[in-house]
Amino acid sequence: MMTIMNKMHTRGLFVFLAVVAVGVVAGPAAAIDPQPQQAGTFAFEVTAILERIAVYDYGDSREPLSELRQLVQANLDLEAARQQIEQAMIELLASDATFAGKQFVSEQLSIIGTAASVPVLTTLLSDEPVSDVALFALQRIPGPDVDAALLGSLASADRMSRIAIINTLGERRAKGATAELETLVSGDDDDTASAAAVALGKIANASALAVLDAARGGTSGSVRRAVMDAYLACADGLLAEGDAAGAAGIYREVYEEEESTRIRVAALRGLVLSDADSAVATILAALERDNQQIQSVAAGLARTLPDTADLASISVELANFSDRTQIQLISAFAYREEAAAHAAVLGATKHHDPDVRAAALAALARIGDESDIDLLVEVAISGQPASNQETARASLNRMPGAEIDTYMIAAIPEVEAVARAELVRSLGERNSAGAIDVLLSTATDPDQGVRSESFKSLAIVAGPDRVDDLIQLLINEKDSGTRNEAERTLVLVSQEIDGTEQAGPVLAALPTVSDLDARSSLIEVLGRIGDASALITLRTELAGDTPEYRRAAILALSSWPDAGPSEELLQVAESSDSQVERVLALRGYIELSRIESDRPDSESIDRFQTAMSLATETSEKRMVLAGLGEVYSVEALEVTVPYLDDPELRPEAEAALLRQIASIRGEDDERMTRLMDAGLREDLQRILEVSENERLRMWTTELLERGQ
Repeated sequence: MMTIMNKMHTRGLFVFLAVVAVGVVAGPAAAIDPQPQQAGTFAFEVTAILERIAVYDYGDSREPLSELRQLVQANLDLEAARQQIEQAMIELLASDATFAGKQFVSEQLSIIGTAASVPVLTTLLSDEPVSDVALFALQRIPGPDVDAALLGSLASADRMSRIAIINTLGERRAKGATAELETLVSGDDDDTASAAAVALGKIANASALAVLDAARGGTSGSVRRAVMDAYLACADGLLAEGDAAGAAGIYREVYEEEESTRIRVAALRGLVLSDADSAVATILAALERDNQQIQSVAAGLARTLPDTADLASISVELANFSDRTQIQLISAFAYREEAAAHAAVLGATKHHDPDVRAAALAALARIGDESDIDLLVEVAISGQPASNQETARASLNRMPGAEIDTYMIAAIPEVEAVARAELVRSLGERNSAGAIDVLLSTATDPDQGVRSESFKSLAIVAGPDRVDDLIQLLINEKDSGTRNEAERTLVLVSQEIDGTEQAGPVLAALPTVSDLDARSSLIEVLGRIGDASALITLRTELAGDTPEYRRAAILALSSWPDAGPSEELLQVAESSDSQVERVLALRGYIELSRIESDRPDSESIDRFQTAMSLATETSEKRMVLAGLGEVYSVEALEVTVPYLDDPELRPEAEAALLRQIASIRGEDDERMTRLMDAGLREDLQRILEVSENERLRMWTTELLERGQ
């Protein structure tokens, strides 16, 4: 912090600035603002803001900084006002203002500073605390005065400051600095020499290029690495400016002569970018080298070539490269959709290495055609190895074009069952609308696997207009496993029907079906569709004389999307003569009770206690505890605690208590005390007595300590 005397000195400075500012406005600024009163107000506004910034330190209010920033931005187009602000900021930098204040003012000078600011900023270069911020401003102020000042400061600067100045000259691309930098790049200090090399690479004019070219042979170690990087940076600069031939000459020279792989790799990239006519030949030659790193980079560069580049000469040599390089090239061919590489990629699908085969199979999704479908199907059904099987399937699914669908559809009657199933599966994954009729046909295929895949695909491609067809397929399906797929498909497609009559087609078909299994399936489907119009029918079936239909109705109501049919299920669980029906209904009642709703917690607890009283099997009791764990209240915890005493139920009881306690932990201390007094303390103490669950014990102990 500044001393009292320093602050008095600073305030005296700003009295002086105010006088100077008025004088400036009264002169040149008068042409911009002819009203002296407003000009004087502006002058004192600048003075007032900078007076506060002069004593600003980190952590203080940033209001004066914001005010100065806004003032600078508002006057960027007013030369006289900018000069006035700049002059005031120059005076601040020459004072004993705080470092934080000088730092911010230097940043603003980097926006509006001119040659007038250079002397004071140059003086600050020898003041280590503020030298960095001074360099920041100088870096952005235009004009040769800055370059001259920076060069003049080099001789007297210490080592670290000298490197910082060199870096700034590089960022400014100070063309007049090449002679001084040439001396430094061959000096004794490696860090300074490296910084000089980097700066020359950024300046990147003919003189800098010549200096770096000469330094290539006279330097070593880290300095030479910096020189080579800078030399290539010059080539990058030439390329950016449109001199591709000049850049290519440098890249080629370095690539052919340099020993460092890292530098050669950089040169190779530049050479491919700068010499389009020879790019393919350059990449091919690099691929044929023994250096794996260069091969890898070359393969990656194949991706970057223009669409007009002909990679045929590379593709014909594909099999001669290493496995890793082949994988990279195949990926590049796929990325470019390189049709000319189709034959080479097809050959790679027979490669001995599974990773190469996988890359080739994946590439066929981009460059393959209908002639490759048989191969992909063959791999997909072989399963050797599994990764290749999945890759082949993915390519079948992704190959673009209606002709692919047409080929698959036409091939289905001609191939064996396992291949038919694969084609059917892929048509579904491709969401092929044109395949609906053939899929409806294959859903009656003699092979169970084909039928099952057909229903899976129909679930994707069939629309509501084919619901009646799906109902008939379900009715006629005899295999129980495939019937499950048919049910799922019918449910999904029925749920796409607009309006509230999604169950309408199934309800219409149900009276016409007499087959026991088929009718039971349709009843179950009604529950999974979840259309309220089906409830009357399901209740009727539940009260009927046929056990199979009652069972189906119980399962249907248990699948309902809300808790509406709970009472019907509870009645069956309480009064049915069939143990099977009682168990199924109770499970359904528990599941519906777990569906999220706006009913009070007390009602949910009552439901689960009722279910627990009816449960005769451990599995149902565990279901009840899982439901209780979803009721986040002290009352639910109180009901759950006694089940810790049953070893068979203890794990589920502990899991439920963990969820309940997790919610109680969020209560504030005052409410926690009230809960403890209301009986929670006894329940928590019982948990500690019985449970060995580490987390439950930890949370329970935490609650007890809070409630003391």
